[in-house]
Amino acid sequence: MAFKTLRMDKKELIYKYNSLGYSIKKITRLTGISRNTIKKYIRHRKGLEIPDTTSSLDSVSLENKLASKNENNENNEIDLETKRDLDFQSQAAYYIDELKRVGVTRHLLWREYKIKNKDAYSYSRFCRKIKSYKKSLAVTLKLEHKAAYRLSVDYTGKKIEWIDKKTGQVLKAEVLVCTMPYSAYTFACAVRSQKQEDFVQAINNALIYMGGLPEVIQSDNLKSFVIKADRYEPTFNDLCIQMSSYYGVEIEATRVGKPKDKASVERHVNIIYNKIYGPLRNEIFTSIKQINQAFLPLLNKLNQECLQGKDYSRQDRFLQDEKPHMGALPNKMFDVEKSTKAKVQMNYHVILGEDKHQYSVPYQYVGKSAIIVYTGTYVQVYCGSERIAVHKRDRRKNAYSTLAAHMPEKHLRFLERKGWDATYFKREARKIGDNTLWAMEELLKSKSLIEQTYNSCLGVLSLSKKYGSQRLDKACEMTRDRHRVNYGILRNILNNNMDKIKQQDNLFSIPKHDNIRGADSYQ
Repeated sequence: MAFKTLRMDKKELIYKYNSLGYSIKKITRLTGISRNTIKKYIRHRKGLEIPDTTSSLDSVSLENKLASKNENNENNEIDLETKRDLDFQSQAAYYIDELKRVGVTRHLLWREYKIKNKDAYSYSRFCRKIKSYKKSLAVTLKLEHKAAYRLSVDYTGKKIEWIDKKTGQVLKAEVLVCTMPYSAYTFACAVRSQKQEDFVQAINNALIYMGGLPEVIQSDNLKSFVIKADRYEPTFNDLCIQMSSYYGVEIEATRVGKPKDKASVERHVNIIYNKIYGPLRNEIFTSIKQINQAFLPLLNKLNQECLQGKDYSRQDRFLQDEKPHMGALPNKMFDVEKSTKAKVQMNYHVILGEDKHQYSVPYQYVGKSAIIVYTGTYVQVYCGSERIAVHKRDRRKNAYSTLAAHMPEKHLRFLERKGWDATYFKREARKIGDNTLWAMEELLKSKSLIEQTYNSCLGVLSLSKKYGSQRLDKACEMTRDRHRVNYGILRNILNNNMDKIKQQDNLFSIPKHDNIRGADSYQ
């Protein structure tokens, strides 16, 4: 005999009111359930001798007992609905697996199912059953996180654009999001790429922001983190193992294709989009450093805001429950050192092949073999046991990092000449004196093309090195009365020591003499 399936709370009400001696009509009025359904449940309850504490039975066991009673009471005939459901449930897992195969559709499976089952479901109900079964597989368990235990990290899918000022090229920065799942305290950092050294640098920045060490650093199966993914024993790359050993923390990888293993950081990736990407959408950045500087106040604001429906913030919970239990940071953060060999080229530079960037060394080492030791932040060049150059690491491809101290004199002069302009010469002349500044301004105005005066200006400045600034300024003062000056005049004055002669008043006036007639003699 078929019966309408009711919710467990409805069934309990029927049994409760029946045990109190209520009539069927009264129970119908109180519950809104039809009289026939109430009669059937009461009849089955009495037949199964179900105790008054029916709430101790779950709905599944009750339905199984009712179905069993049906079989006994009705000549062992299985209820049609129950039979169809049992047939479907026995094949449900098979249907789900088959749908993953290429070319397999629900309609195809339904046709096959209909051939094998005389009393088959309709196509629409078959689809609903599959959907319901999939939902039952997708149930989740709320994870209880331990304070100060795990730092979960993940890259955002969307990148941040920035412009290289030197090349004008538009580049895209990766953003690593790091979250403490217990407090949801969150940090985000922009880096150039997902390469190992950039990943380590981002982790370092996160640990500095947190101010301590967790017990575990957890990531998904990034190439910069895991060499070989495995559910039970993933193989981590050497760099991450070194970092783990250096900090004394464990490293952990999530299961492949299981984002819920790090649901907290996955959720905070979207929060970063809303709280950081959104407000900065119209900003134009020219460096990774500038991006991270813009991130910082927005991150602080995010962590200091009260959580929805709570009277505390991420930062409050982190500082109270997690920070005191985190490990202390070492004096020096972990930074991997790599090394490679190179030969000093004729342009006194060595090439770091990983970045295709050239770094200068003193020109005396041209042709010698060198070893380049580099990290994510600096580059050192060694010749034998001697360190001959240190540079800040530059990732620009086919570019140069050159220090003036490494250049031969003639190359340095050439570059200085390339930088000459009127401002440069006036600035240098002002250092010598006001008269020299006047002379320099006159020289710069002496030709229609100002560039044609640069050699003369350079010659004047060279006189201060040979004769001293005081004598040059005095020589410029002597030419000021004549309103005419050039390099040759100043050189002659200084070479002939004319600047040392004491000037006389009216040096060029005619002295008085008896043989000189005045103007009256010509009237």
